[in-house]
Amino acid sequence: MIRPTTCPICHKTLPPDAAKRSRFFPFCSERCRQIDFFRWTDGKYAIVEPLDPERISDEGSQIEKSDSAASDRPS
Repeated sequence: MIRPTTCPICHKTLPPDAAKRSRFFPFCSERCRQIDFFRWTDGKYAIVEPLDPERISDEGSQIEKSDSAASDRPS
């Protein structure tokens, strides 16, 4: 059985078509959306991932390559 979607803040059950109809999705209301936003800005949420120096240098190289390719294109 598929579990119904709930608001991540107040845990209210959302209607099945909430993703299509609600401008607040995945939240049930503007209030819950703002609570979530302010939690992010207060630093109460964090994306925690260990830093791997090799991955950082690889991603930096990819960004530099894409930046230089973009500047080489004619306008």
